[in-house]
Amino acid sequence: MAFDGVIVATLTPLWPLLDAEERPAVVSEVARSVTRAIALAPFHIRFAVESVSIVIGLCTVLISAGAGGPLARTLRTDRFYRLLQRMPGPAGSVIRLYRSMTLLAFYDEAPVAEKLLAARPAQTS
Repeated sequence: MAFDGVIVATLTPLWPLLDAEERPAVVSEVARSVTRAIALAPFHIRFAVESVSIVIGLCTVLISAGAGGPLARTLRTDRFYRLLQRMPGPAGSVIRLYRSMTLLAFYDEAPVAEKLLAARPAQTS
């Protein structure tokens, strides 16, 4: 799918615990996981998601063009995604699908899970 990577990269949280080497690997693995999950969906769902994601992906690329850095790009795309989520119809549904799948895949990644467990407060008995 053409724009899965773009959409997933902009929906992946900017998590400060991941270092500069881990983040690109995590984002690419999350994108692969989301793409695989959509590819396994029934045809009517896959077709709708792919059709809408082309338009959303193009808009995301245009919106984030010229952004100063990752934070500016995230702020621009987040506003766009929030607008789409409030809209009725397939665009809002597709963004909600991508957002939930991206977050689930992100927190399922080994480096993220390890750092979450390490950051957890110590249990007192």
